Amino acid sequence: MRTSTAIPITGGLLAVLFCVAAPVAAQPRSLLSGREVVDIVDVADVTVRDGAVSGVLINRSPRVLRDVRLLVRHAWVWRNERQPGEDNPGVAAYYVVRDTILPGARLRFTHTPSSPLPRRTDGHFETSVEVVGFEEVGE
Repeated sequence: MRTSTAIPITGGLLAVLFCVAAPVAAQPRSLLSGREVVDIVDVADVTVRDGAVSGVLINRSPRVLRDVRLLVRHAWVWRNERQPGEDNPGVAAYYVVRDTILPGARLRFTHTPSSPLPRRTDGHFETSVEVVGFEEVGE
């Protein structure tokens, strides 16, 4: 039987831990900091091309990971921050990498936004990717 435990991560994030175990009530674990999450799964080599984000997920845990949930943010930075415009095109989206990542393995991912990012001259996008959840499989 598979039991699951939700693991809140400080900063309002949430990771989910799934374990194969005897039928017992799921016990919530303590809060995970961002550093503790990175000790389990990390994002590296992030590149952005025309709004599409690619990178590598690194499984640092001794267990199989799957359904890694990412938060992809395209923050808009105005060229003139003293007089920003009214139409901020910044967007954020959740993306789930459904593949399985073996312990110690790396997995490439690519996320393309549902709508293309606008091309504008009054600022630029700064893109970030962070892990906000995952399933850890094992004992």
